[in-house]
Amino acid sequence: MALRKTLVGIFGLIFTIVAFICLLVSFATPNWIESFTDRSREFVKMGLWEACFNDWTYYKDYLGKRYHGCWWIFSFEYRPVWSYLNPPWLLAIQVLLTIVFMMQMITILFVVFYFLHVCPVAKEKNYVYATTGMNFVSGLVIAICTIIFGVKAEVDRQWLPHPDSNFLSWSFGFAVLSGFFSLFGGMCLLVESLRLSVESQRNRREAVYGMKQYGGRY
Repeated sequence: MALRKTLVGIFGLIFTIVAFICLLVSFATPNWIESFTDRSREFVKMGLWEACFNDWTYYKDYLGKRYHGCWWIFSFEYRPVWSYLNPPWLLAIQVLLTIVFMMQMITILFVVFYFLHVCPVAKEKNYVYATTGMNFVSGLVIAICTIIFGVKAEVDRQWLPHPDSNFLSWSFGFAVLSGFFSLFGGMCLLVESLRLSVESQRNRREAVYGMKQYGGRY
């Protein structure tokens, strides 16, 4: 049997782990979009799950409640402005990236099982095919989500105060990197799965040929 831990397979594992780490950083940090620090700003920064303001009041709030500091988007503090902070397109991004986050964890488990020889030899090809598919799906979904976020942050003038003073920040960049690394990992694991498929077919042919030779002696 050929060597299982090929270089391209190892790169597939590395890219998959790096993609997960990048998405984890993007998930955990509130810096998807920020406001320039050299300007007077009510909006400070925002991530997928947290928003930060500096003495901001919502123009539709007749009570004039002021928001200061960083809070979880779904917290009671932001309940009066939740629909403003979390429009349907952002909610869709949150749901999709949460699914991708869980998918990437499963992908890493499958790849690690393959490299540690935990999965049955007869099913290792299925494990690699599954990780290939999940990597490509993750990369595609992340690409769609980051494009939507980038476009909406630019064109949705009703979302967040002073849109001309805001810019996409490093947490968003980590999400983009996660998409690229997912696709790179998928390509490497696709090559690995094709190698396993060719190896499996060759082993079957050799087994059949050996049986014919053994049977021909009688």
